[in-house]
Amino acid sequence: MLGLSGNAYYGFDTISLGLVGSGLPTLQNQLIAGIASNSFWLGSLGLSPYTFNLTNLDNPLPSLMGTLRNQSIIPSMSWAYTAGAYYRDPPVLASLTLGGFDATRFTANNVSFAFGADFSRDLLVSLTSVTYDTVGSSPLLAQSISIFIDSLVTELWLPISVCQAFETAFNLTWNSTAQLYLISDDVHKTLAAQNPTFTFTLAQAGESSGGAISDGTVEIALPYAAFDLDVFQPLVDSTTRYFPLKQAQNSSQYTLGRTFLQEAYIIADYDHGNFSVSQAQFPDTSVAAEIISIYPPTVPESSKHSVGRFSAGVFAGIVVGAVTVLLLAAGLWTWLMKRRSGRLDKPEDDRGGAAEPKNAVQGESLLTYPQQEADSQAVHEMDHRNGILPELSVRRGIGERQELAVPHKVQELGAKDEQVAFAELEAPS
Repeated sequence: MLGLSGNAYYGFDTISLGLVGSGLPTLQNQLIAGIASNSFWLGSLGLSPYTFNLTNLDNPLPSLMGTLRNQSIIPSMSWAYTAGAYYRDPPVLASLTLGGFDATRFTANNVSFAFGADFSRDLLVSLTSVTYDTVGSSPLLAQSISIFIDSLVTELWLPISVCQAFETAFNLTWNSTAQLYLISDDVHKTLAAQNPTFTFTLAQAGESSGGAISDGTVEIALPYAAFDLDVFQPLVDSTTRYFPLKQAQNSSQYTLGRTFLQEAYIIADYDHGNFSVSQAQFPDTSVAAEIISIYPPTVPESSKHSVGRFSAGVFAGIVVGAVTVLLLAAGLWTWLMKRRSGRLDKPEDDRGGAAEPKNAVQGESLLTYPQQEADSQAVHEMDHRNGILPELSVRRGIGERQELAVPHKVQELGAKDEQVAFAELEAPS
């Protein structure tokens, strides 16, 4: 829908969710794909809760998230995610929780959304307005549109009329060659001095699969700093500021990408069939994560209990390890593809992954990734000084400030029980 495409080579491999000794699981015989396209810049880790069918419908292959659930590594088909904010002081990494959520990372509200009827665009909401806080300003969007939330896409893909309203209000100029709103130093200085805060108001979309879960609206506020991004070669000759706004050519392209997710926190619960969008919070690094498990509706109430506070120091280094794995995977794909045939290799017998600690109540272990920055050299989610970090996707069914235009989809991870999975990744549909 966003103009990206590419063929892929499929095969089976072993996936480790952290560095050796991190305590995170290693999963064998997992389906992976090497994408032979320049449209994609980094490897990604999928978050589909559904099986894959490559040759026929009689031999479905479990997704990564399905494998984690089948092996009781996570308590439910749910995840929670925010993209992190490099512009904060100190910079804040992304947070991903599998099987639950981190209560310290968002402001709770009472609004829940039903998944979209199209499982490939499941995180569908109604964007009812876009405003900014300058006195006397007119709404940038005043008529509701259905819009998909996608963590891989960097920009906000909005109707051309809305983009033109941004142009008028903030002196933006569309560069038809780069297909971006490039920002001059003078325009940036004016915007930085004005420092507008943009408010996006969300409601239940009319294209949901099960009707509205609850009434009401949610407001997500983004500072100008969230839009102050840089773009690099090959889209431009030299590093240039740009405003992450894209002109959608039709309604199928309306998308809230990673820019939006810097200040938004999503909890997707596939077992209960709903998701929520909340204003993200950025606790001090001294504040421990408060991980709350999400259980399927079939789990007895007496068996449910939330995870207490974890020490972030226990998980130090996992961010760097996870990013290193993704970078190595992306950098080696071309080399590997030259050595591999395009056929789908038969998986070896599954001998099981690394042993994980068990939950005393349900016999489930949890995946947790750090909220704090593990290393000052780590590549940040919205870091304009590093390479493109496409995010984990939020698609059903199946950061860095710099960022080239990466409007494609890459799925996300899932979450865990008593020791739920909690992760501060960089940006990976």
